[in-house]
Amino acid sequence: MLSDKLTPAQVQWSNQSVPVSVQFDDVYFSTDDGLAESHYNFIDANRLQSRFSGLPPNAVFRIAETGFGSGLNFLLACRLWLQQAPSSANLHFISFEKFPLALADMQRAHSCFVELAEIAGELHSRYPLLLPGWHDVWLFEKRVRLTLWFGDVNKGLPELDATPSSLVDAWFLDGFAPAKNPDMWQTTLFQQMARLSHQQTSFATFTTAGDVRRSLHKMGFQVEKRPGYGKKREMCFGTLLHKRPFSWKTPWFERPEPIDNDNKQAIVIGAGLAGAAAAYQLAENGWQVTVLEQADDIATQASGNLAGAVHPLLTADWNLRSQWYLQGYEATLRHVLPWFNEAGSERLGDLSGLIQVFVDKTAEQRFQQAQQRVGLPHELVRGLNAEEHQLYLQGQHRHQGIIFPKGGWLYPRAVIERCLAHHNIHLQCGFKVSRLVFENESWRLDNGRQQYCAPVVIVATGSLEAKLNQQLGLPIRPVKGQVTHLQPEQQRYVLDKAVTHKGYSSPCHHGAVTGATFEAPNMDETLSLASHKENLAMAEQALPDWLATSVSASESSSVTEIELAGRVAFRPTTPDHLPIIGAVAQTDWMQKAYIGQSHTHAVYRYDKQRYQKGLYVSNGHGARGLMSVFLAAEILLAEIEGEALPQPLSLYHASHPARFAIRQWRQGKGDFYEKDHHYS
Repeated sequence: MLSDKLTPAQVQWSNQSVPVSVQFDDVYFSTDDGLAESHYNFIDANRLQSRFSGLPPNAVFRIAETGFGSGLNFLLACRLWLQQAPSSANLHFISFEKFPLALADMQRAHSCFVELAEIAGELHSRYPLLLPGWHDVWLFEKRVRLTLWFGDVNKGLPELDATPSSLVDAWFLDGFAPAKNPDMWQTTLFQQMARLSHQQTSFATFTTAGDVRRSLHKMGFQVEKRPGYGKKREMCFGTLLHKRPFSWKTPWFERPEPIDNDNKQAIVIGAGLAGAAAAYQLAENGWQVTVLEQADDIATQASGNLAGAVHPLLTADWNLRSQWYLQGYEATLRHVLPWFNEAGSERLGDLSGLIQVFVDKTAEQRFQQAQQRVGLPHELVRGLNAEEHQLYLQGQHRHQGIIFPKGGWLYPRAVIERCLAHHNIHLQCGFKVSRLVFENESWRLDNGRQQYCAPVVIVATGSLEAKLNQQLGLPIRPVKGQVTHLQPEQQRYVLDKAVTHKGYSSPCHHGAVTGATFEAPNMDETLSLASHKENLAMAEQALPDWLATSVSASESSSVTEIELAGRVAFRPTTPDHLPIIGAVAQTDWMQKAYIGQSHTHAVYRYDKQRYQKGLYVSNGHGARGLMSVFLAAEILLAEIEGEALPQPLSLYHASHPARFAIRQWRQGKGDFYEKDHHYS
């Protein structure tokens, strides 16, 4: 198995306190005046001062950089942006780094630049974990978005989408010189630059190496030289003059056209976690959102549990699911952690740590293999020590365990209420949509007595809307789950942290909750004593001294249904255990354009995917909704407004609504739409 583990930068320090890369035997910035040199090479050569100040309100300006290094170029771009750009505009800075600096090394490097201390402090407070792949960071009250790709730039660049509104406006070709870092300066780099640029995209680089100049020119860039900074003889800069056509590698997953909607009106169907998060994300960006819920209250299905565990998903091979849910976890923390500074935030839950107890060797081996594969940083997860065993688990040492320091538990209803309290959101309960019709560039929804219209509709109805899920081509299966509620007197001690094991046990308001069963295809909505006993047995296996004798699994013969409370709900699950997020394809068109043809690897023969205009879905979040719905909401906003995605293309494709039909077609297994979308 090939390792995806990052190699952090190995740094030595010069007599002038300048960081020196051990890997490349070169300085990160000039020992003379690194600040001025970076400004000259990248800020001035890309004419950023005049370009920033000339932007219209609400504009987005996108910079892509090869080699984040010490982050100095980013800090300079941020400073200029905050000084010159309209306050409503956004800077999106995308940077790639194969050998990222540890936070402590970055802080030491930035200590050289007192004038950048405030801006650097903002970066330090949100610097991502050193894990391979994509990390999104929002700074300066969301005026600046930093996307960091930790890994090979030539693997990262193909993960960026090239829709017109996502293209790069200026390139910083930094990183170490071609002679010292030949792996970066490959043909792929220049091909991807051309793919991701528009005509008039600028670039600047410190190097004048002939291979670099020729490659840029071959890709359509005009290349010019000017005197280098200080002792350096020359540098290069230029503009893309000739945009070359390129073929789509996955036309069936190409993004929908953005919605041209000056009024910004949207409807969300469903007031669970998925619907509330989507509505909140739109409302935060100026949309007027109506949320329609068929029940008489919010959070009536899986989103109605008293507590849900929040932690990343660890798989032995660090597969797409692990990568997807790591991003989902980071998105949840981005959105929810600031709410803990508000009055009444204690209702939300607790994100000061979550413990996972290894009740069998499989779970322990999975963690060890993930550790070997990607090198999980201690800030994400670490082993539980004896003192923590005593503090959190009353000294129970039967099983080894780990702790996620920023994990924890959330009360889903409180999260939903916080989302729906936004002043741009109107909630209508007791509204069961009986018809969904597109006419006159708008969707009309009615229940036989009342109707709503909007150009954008997001369907977030969960698992029990079988007819609607079938119409949208969504293979959603409801999976019954029962949780058991425990009163304080039914516990020997109060859980301080949420604990996962074969199930999970968590504190909640006025007690604790433990579970949960997986009981497909059982659709019985009543509480079951057998399910209670299963939940108690899982809890006692992991936490043998937690349960009071009255509810102990080992004393199960004395347990009665009267003594136990709980809840039954149905999770919306999918065949590949990833959610379904995004625009809904035109089924009839897909059958003609793709499914009705034999599959060939000559993808240029296929047209780009077509979608039902303004119709989107967020569903299939299963048991991990708290780690997926906020990322889903960010994806939906990017699709609706045509902005850059919040994740790499491979993960975007992994949760695409059309993936099941496309996968079945490409595997030669027939027409997905001819079969029942519910799976066994």
